[in-house]
Amino acid sequence: MTGRKKGWLLLALGLGLYLLLSGYSSDLLPWSRDITQVKLMRTMALDVGDGDMVQVTLSGGLQQQNQDGSDTLPLLLSRQGLTVFGSVQALQTESDGYVEMGHLADCVIGEGLAREGLEGLADFLERDFSMRLGTRMFLLAGDTGENALRLTASKTTALTERLEAISQNRTYGGKDWPFTVRTYLAETEDNGVALLPVLELADNPDYDPENRDERPEREIHLTGLACLVDQKLAGVLTGEESRGASLLSGWDQLDRFEVELPNGTVAGIRLVLSQCRWEPEFDETGRLTAVTARLEVQGELNELTGWADLTDAEVLETLEQGFLRQVASLAQAALDRSQGDGADFLHIRRQLAFQCPAHSTRLLTDWEDWFPTVELRAAAEGKVERSYDVDLPMKEGA
Repeated sequence: MTGRKKGWLLLALGLGLYLLLSGYSSDLLPWSRDITQVKLMRTMALDVGDGDMVQVTLSGGLQQQNQDGSDTLPLLLSRQGLTVFGSVQALQTESDGYVEMGHLADCVIGEGLAREGLEGLADFLERDFSMRLGTRMFLLAGDTGENALRLTASKTTALTERLEAISQNRTYGGKDWPFTVRTYLAETEDNGVALLPVLELADNPDYDPENRDERPEREIHLTGLACLVDQKLAGVLTGEESRGASLLSGWDQLDRFEVELPNGTVAGIRLVLSQCRWEPEFDETGRLTAVTARLEVQGELNELTGWADLTDAEVLETLEQGFLRQVASLAQAALDRSQGDGADFLHIRRQLAFQCPAHSTRLLTDWEDWFPTVELRAAAEGKVERSYDVDLPMKEGA
């Protein structure tokens, strides 16, 4: 090491030691805060505000009991600004502590804002250091995100807990919730098209106006998927189209099917496995002419409403073929909706480009011309197994 380099090293070490001992404070470093003064926000709702404003509503989780043992409602804060950032910063004046979003679990977007566009939200999500890429994203149909936070809150419930339950219940098999900030940004960057899960509010039959804080006024339910093109709501998929898109993407491993046998008996079948393989067909010029989405699925028989001889090969064949036809029909509905809307929300182009590197250049450059006319087909193969042996007793402790 040269003498000059040694000199610079000693100077840097000396300066660092001076700043440390002198208690130097810089805006480049995080501010220290008393943990009792920090308000952790768990859910963020975004809506159209007045004029060109955007409204941000933040909610915490369930509150701890007061000193007298009584329960309190979840903390709820709401402000408007010209940007999402401005609204969030304005919320700092609404609480008796520092509003912290580093533990934000969910982002609920009102339908009105989704129709106007989410460009500002995407920019904020990418730039703000406290936002988590793993935050779950939802779209609220027919209402505002603020109402979702307010009307589903009570002393014993908060929207965060409900959305967490939804995400866990719809990812059977231990898979992660797929609709996150990270996924939304990646899909939008890929081709400008992204899917978001749709929530709807419904009246709570247990709501008591006399004790309004004990039970929430509204319930919230997951109803399907919505398609966003260039960060604007383009349409909401039907139930069948949503189920088909989930099957093709391998997202939802908790679907159910009902197959009627020739004698009138109905079989209830649970989907326990779904994997999709894309099979492209190219002509002699290298043009894509057809794509088959081949689903490999496995079902589990959970109920029979009547008699069926499951040792009969013909009965089993009828059962499995009915199951596979329903799976293929759902997948075909999603493919038809995607092509009909001209929105590749299944990201077929990306799948094929990875799978067929020899054709990747033309797939990336000619996809917009090919997609409207390419033949999209869905096929399903697999089997149905019995869920348990009814002739064997349950083991003790099972």
